[in-house]
Amino acid sequence: MPERTGDTDGNFRLSRPVFLFRMVILSPWLKRFPAGVSGRLFQELIMELVVVGLVLAAVVYGIVKDYNPQAVLALAGMALFAVAFFAGIHPILDAKKTTGFALFDLFEVFKGIFSSRAAGLGLTIMLVAGFATYMSHIGASQALVQVAVRPIAGIRSSYLMLSVCYLVAVFVSLFVTSATGLGLLLMVTMYPIMRNLGISPASACGVIVTSQSFEIGPTQTNAIFSAGQSGLDPTSYFVDHQIWLAVPMVAVTMVLHFFWQRFCDRRDGWDPAAHRGDAAELDEKKAGEVPAPTWYALLPIIPFVLMMTFSKLLVSDIRMSVEVAMLVSVFAGMLCELLRSRDVRTSLAGFSSFLDGMGKVFGPVVALIVCAEFFAESLKAIGAIDTLLHSADKAGIGSGLMTLVMVGLIVVASVIMGSGNAAFLSFSTLAPAVAAKFGVPAVTMLLPMQLASSIGRTVSPIAAVIIACSGIAKISPFVVVRRTVVPMAGALTTALVLNYLLFMK
Repeated sequence: MPERTGDTDGNFRLSRPVFLFRMVILSPWLKRFPAGVSGRLFQELIMELVVVGLVLAAVVYGIVKDYNPQAVLALAGMALFAVAFFAGIHPILDAKKTTGFALFDLFEVFKGIFSSRAAGLGLTIMLVAGFATYMSHIGASQALVQVAVRPIAGIRSSYLMLSVCYLVAVFVSLFVTSATGLGLLLMVTMYPIMRNLGISPASACGVIVTSQSFEIGPTQTNAIFSAGQSGLDPTSYFVDHQIWLAVPMVAVTMVLHFFWQRFCDRRDGWDPAAHRGDAAELDEKKAGEVPAPTWYALLPIIPFVLMMTFSKLLVSDIRMSVEVAMLVSVFAGMLCELLRSRDVRTSLAGFSSFLDGMGKVFGPVVALIVCAEFFAESLKAIGAIDTLLHSADKAGIGSGLMTLVMVGLIVVASVIMGSGNAAFLSFSTLAPAVAAKFGVPAVTMLLPMQLASSIGRTVSPIAAVIIACSGIAKISPFVVVRRTVVPMAGALTTALVLNYLLFMK
């Protein structure tokens, strides 16, 4: 292995084998550039741009071709770390932490990120997912949706009903954190009500799939991750920052839904009055399925109430973490199951669904966070982030414009991937360093990025929620996307303007 040494300035430097690597491999491409110190720095800059450009192109290609994103990001990170090491740009690990062998150092970095994330943020996200799975298992999520849609059944104006349904769906999304799960629940509860009032299938689906378009609340995966990257707890992130953008965004989206869906229906020749009384063709409930009692609707709300109560808002001397709130709520659900079934075995058996839910999210979300952070660290090691920030500074780009660039990246990635989580978790780890360079709090960049990730998913025809809901309604996913793109564009514009005025100006 090449021996690492330090020069008189304390900078990283490699011994003769690495020098030969640079001369043999890189010289044919770099020998045309000027010599000397400034020339050498320029050569390294060109090398960084070429290598990073090639690796990023490979990452985009892999994502577009639907390769496993975790593996793509991990391999890309390893490639960049290797180039940074053998080109003498940056060590994989410093002298105090190195294993003595570069290949082992590479996996040591990966292990360190895995250990810190799996035990911290990863555990939080798994507990949230396990709670959501358990609430669905015992029928509490279904009961909440049934209770929420009951008061609006008497509204007789079609497009007023559509707007009110959107507000109800957003309220329920605070407690049912799965976009696809919530969409399916609303399709069997809210969708028939809207169809009965003559609302077109496309308009009804457009409203339903946007119910989780912002991922509001302290129990949402992206919100939890964004809060952690911002150095905030999820409750403070929600109360002090997210809600100030989310409320106007919901209002704007509701108004746009009213006018845009009506415009699209008229353009398509759909008259709600001519379709009043239409029945929605939905799959029947499974035979033998026992609905949960109405009071079970309170169970999904417990974590939210606990976290709001035991925070600086009310009981400031007692704090409730996300993890504890989830565990308390699950055991409360088990107690309710015992009271309902009068069977200890049945009440305890449901705990396996909680554990299964935790396990199912480990690969898609937690592993993605680890691989994305590993890739981000490799970009820092090879100097890509410093180059980007230096170039932005020289070009006079401010924090506001850089935020637009980051948000645009997230939106495009969300549309391509069909997943807000995958897009946000892949790129958001870069935001704190960018924000620090511009002298603004990390949350001012992460907040619009987090909101943009779920907005981008809502206009992606390959998003799971859109495919599932459009399949039930028997319409094309592209038809649904045409119904969501204008409300979501209005919401994103609102978020960017308010974020700039409230937190950046």
